[in-house]
This record gives sequence, C-alpha cells and structure tokens, in this order.
Amino acid sequence: MKSTPSNSETESSSKLIEVKLSADCLEIGMHVSNLDRPWTEIPVLLQGLTIETPDDLDMIREHCDYVYIEIEKAFWLETGLGEIQERTYPGFRESVDIHDELPRAQLTIQETKEHVEGVLNSLSAGESFDMDASRKAIQGCVKSILSNANALLWLIQIKEQESYTAEHSMRVGILAIAFGRFLGFKEKDLEIIGLCGMLHDVGKSQVPDEILNKPARLTRIEFEIMKDHAVFGKTILEELKSVDKVIKDTAHYHHERFDGKGYPEQLNAAFLHEFIRIVSIVDVYDAITSTRPYKDGSPAFDALKILFAERGMHFDSEFVEAFIRMIGLYPSGTLVEMTNGEIGIVVSANPDARLRPKVELVMTADKKQRPPYIIDLNLQIEDKSGQPYTIKGGLGNGTYGVNVQDYILK
Repeated sequence: MKSTPSNSETESSSKLIEVKLSADCLEIGMHVSNLDRPWTEIPVLLQGLTIETPDDLDMIREHCDYVYIEIEKAFWLETGLGEIQERTYPGFRESVDIHDELPRAQLTIQETKEHVEGVLNSLSAGESFDMDASRKAIQGCVKSILSNANALLWLIQIKEQESYTAEHSMRVGILAIAFGRFLGFKEKDLEIIGLCGMLHDVGKSQVPDEILNKPARLTRIEFEIMKDHAVFGKTILEELKSVDKVIKDTAHYHHERFDGKGYPEQLNAAFLHEFIRIVSIVDVYDAITSTRPYKDGSPAFDALKILFAERGMHFDSEFVEAFIRMIGLYPSGTLVEMTNGEIGIVVSANPDARLRPKVELVMTADKKQRPPYIIDLNLQIEDKSGQPYTIKGGLGNGTYGVNVQDYILK
C-alpha cells in the first residue's frame, strides 16, 4: 500500500529550484535564471530569460556552455535529466601574505579615498570629473584584492565619520570588488563592478549639505529630497563619455528592491543587472555598520541578520547568502576572545566554516601582549592545554586596550 505524502513533502517537492544544465539540453519553455558568464556578454535586455523560440535556443547555445534554470523539484527528479547541483564559489586565493600586502593596500586606500573626495567636491562645485582617473583608482583596488583581499577588507574597518559619503563610496567599491572576486568574476568585470560601487552615490553631490550631513534622522520631506540622488547620479554619469551602461544604471537603481518598494521607479530588482543587485547588498551592509552623526554603527553580525531576513523581499537571496559566506560571522578586522581567554583579530573568514576563521592572536589569556601569531581555526589547532582554539565571542574595538585600527596601521 502506497503511503500518502505529507503536506510538507508535497510542498518541498513542488517548490522551484535552480539547477545546472548543459546549454545543449535546453528546451523551449525553460526559464534561464543564471549563466556561466555575466549577462552583459549575451545580447539580452534583462536578467533572466524564458526560452520562447528556436532563436533563443541558438543564441544561448552560441554564447554559453551551461546555464542555470528554474524548475519544479518534483518534475526535475522525475525526468532524471541530472543531479541537483548547489552553486559553489571560487572564494579567495591569496597569492601574497596579508602583512606583505598591507603597505600597498594602505597606499591604495589612501589614494582611492582622496580620489573619491575629489570627485564629490568637483561635482558639488558644478564641475565634471576624470573617469580615467576613477578607473585607475579602481584598478589599484583590484590588484590588491587579487593579491590578498583581506588586506583591504582589514583597512576598510578604519572609518572616519567626518567624510562619510566619500568613505562609504570607497568602501562599497572595495566590498563589491572583493565580493566579485569571491564569486569568481573576471578581472575586467571586477573593475566594472568596482566602479559601480565607487560611483553609486555620486548623485549625493547634488543634495543640500544640510540634508546630507544632518546630525539627526531626516524628516519625510527631507528623505524625499535625499531620494533624488539616484536620479542625479544617472544624469551626472550620462554626461560623461565611455561610461558602461551598468555603472549608470547602478547609480540610478541601487535602491530598487525585489518587492517593488524601492526607488526611484519601484522596479522589481530581480530584473536588474547582477552588478546592481550586488552593490545594493554591500551598500546596505556598509551603511548599517558605519557610525553616522545620528547613530552608532551596528556590529557586522547584526547587519548580516538584517540582510538575511530581507533576502527575497528586498535583496537577491543567492547573493545575500553568498555575501554572508564571504564576510563570515566574524568579518576581517573583528576583535575576538577565544574560549581559553586569549585575544585575537580575525584575519579572514572561512566560507565553509563561518565560526572558524583565521585569527591573529595578539594577547595571552592573562591579557598581556604577545608576538602576533596567525592560526586557522578550521585546522583544529590546539592551545597549551590541548584544547582546540575556539572563538568565545566578538568584542568591541578597544576592549582590553586593543585598538584594531591602530593595530592595523602598525
């Protein structure tokens, strides 16, 4: 006698899943949700494509070896076309030790910050800016991230409240490059997504200072004026030559949301370029974790909880989950205490073990300074008592006299 499937089993088997499929196996009617390359490399207007004609099939097969399609789980299992494959990401490959990369990264971040400040000042004065100089600044960031992404990820923990807009724009650019690197983007795409992030807020140069730098929450009317920066940004970038369309679109659409409740056009963000969806995530993450005149910055863990709770409603679910894997529950630059009482600073996250990052130990259990020593918690390294090193919890910067910013700069 056959058993009747439970409601939960029925719901589980009927839900849509994303599966990897050879382009040669595509059929009319299938919905392509992702490609083996950026969407910008194929001649379509929007992200996502339902195969409707033989021409659609030929076009995809001409450009792609494989794609990802959305299909009901039960139907996929019945057809036996292949196994369900979870998306994997290359992550970071460190070709240079973080301490060797830090001096170059420090110079890169200083030059990039100065460039962004110059861009915003020029635009505020009614002048234009040098797009080639912006590309050069971003190329420096890309080179550093390709060598060791964690050097710049450490350095962007150093934040100055006085120049929030410029620093925020710089950090969003760097985070976007690092995230693109984690996802496996090519170097050229890293430059483009870096420019998308660095220039996403250029429209704020046209917002009155008394609103932009108000040391309190904005009123409803003030917020409506602030929202105009998305339109201003597109207008500014359209006046420049040789600016990729996706960079202009990111300035225009980075506040659009999946539920259509964003601005300025209340679009469904699912149809926007993946670079825009990525910048939307890192933009909000950096804003939440940064101190503003009217609020203190929140811990990274709280920011990640907010992004996770709003995935699928405000943000791309897949990218949110991948971003959390990249950042880890204890992001680079976080001060942590081990269960044995020793103090350390997180060097890099481990995407496959979020609670076990690489940590640089800087204090003994009795809270005395010690020669820095890096350990990978995923290797189950034991302390003097024979117990594996484990993080007890995160600490606020300055705890036990350890200032992460000063330590990084040293």
